[in-house]
Order: sequence, then C-alpha cells, then structure tokens
Amino acid sequence: MFVSQAVLVLLLSLAFALFAIASFASSTQVRTSKRTLRVMAFAPAIVVIGCAAVASGLRFNFTPSVPLGIYRLAPIPQSGVQRGSFVAVCAPLDAAELGRRRGYLAAGPCPADTELLLKVVAAATGDSVVVSASGVAVNGCLLTHSRARSRDAAGRRLSPWPHVHLELRRGELWLYAANDRSWDSRYWGPVSIGDIKAEGTPLLVFPSVFHRGDPRCGLNDLVLPVHRSGHE
Repeated sequence: MFVSQAVLVLLLSLAFALFAIASFASSTQVRTSKRTLRVMAFAPAIVVIGCAAVASGLRFNFTPSVPLGIYRLAPIPQSGVQRGSFVAVCAPLDAAELGRRRGYLAAGPCPADTELLLKVVAAATGDSVVVSASGVAVNGCLLTHSRARSRDAAGRRLSPWPHVHLELRRGELWLYAANDRSWDSRYWGPVSIGDIKAEGTPLLVFPSVFHRGDPRCGLNDLVLPVHRSGHE
C-alpha cells in the first residue's frame, strides 16, 4: 500500500532525525543528559522542516512513472502548460476509486480522497490520439512505453481505454508517463483540464535528464491555455 505525502515526509524526517542523532552521539561519544537533550531537540526541528516543505508546495516522488526526486508544485500559468510539462492531477473519479481499492493510490486531497499524481501532458485540444494494441500515438507519433497492460503487477484484470481514434475537444488533455505500468490516460482516457491542480517543476531529480517521451512527438509545443472559470 502507498502512503500519503504527509505521512511519507513525516517518516522520512523522523528517520533522518534519528540517523543524525545516532551519528552525532557516536562521533562525539558524549553521554551527559544535557548534551543528549540538546541533540534530541534536532528531531522535532527536522520534522517541522519536512512538513513545512510539503506545505510550501514541494512534492517528493518515489514512483517510477516520472523521474524520482523533488518537484515544486505551482499554479498553472494563465498562458497554459506545454506538451512535456509535468502536472499534478486528480485521477477521474472511477479510476481513482479503483486505484484506492487496489492500493495504486495513497490518501490525498482529491475528490475521491486520493493523492495527486505527477504526469506529463502528451496531447491537448485538437490533437489526434490513436489508441491501439501498439500503444498511444499522438498526431501520428507513437509514444514510447505507452501500451496498456491487461493485468496489473498482482495479476488483477485491467480495463485499458478502448482502441479508438479521437480528436481531443476543448478542455481535454491526454496524460502520460513513459513507463510500461503508468496509471494514466491509457486507462482513464482524456481528462478535464479542471482535474489539473498544479504544474510541476523538477528541482532535484534522478536521472537529471528527464525522459518525457519521444521529442519527435511534439511534446514541447504550447498547448491549451487555462480558463479558470469554475476551477481552482
């Protein structure tokens, strides 16, 4: 099962604090109660710093769908997002409920009480999307690692999006991650731009070269501007 960002950061902060305390005590060989209390004071400070980092919009990603590391989440600019941009999205309700039941998703702020997911914008309004047995093609370009699976890692049946050729309507996005087991639009279909809650900027990620899909697929072109009526 996955854990929420808040719990994850709390656990990591506590682990780091305990490691720091143990290292300090081992290196100094100090055993006095006064010094021990002083060292122990670092633990809550580290936890507070970790929680403040999450509150300030930092996102820690430990899943393989997008590069591992730290991202900063910020409001989507009025000019819109670009193909290839990382975004934080709430999965559509049906997909979120399934993901929660199966343990794909941790608890979080989305309507289905699930976490925000980091994905890449692969297509937007007016783009041609073809879903086939080979994977997902955008404007005639096949996205790498985009073929849907019929079963998940635990052998449970999945329901990929039907094999179709569609043109995205206004306000629709196709989300993607260059990973064979990404939980994205290959199962959900197009998502509403209203489900996009933030744009993600990589701050410290591994590997440092981001694999957002084949650049020949136009993933760096400007896509639909955001219209905020009714959306946060």
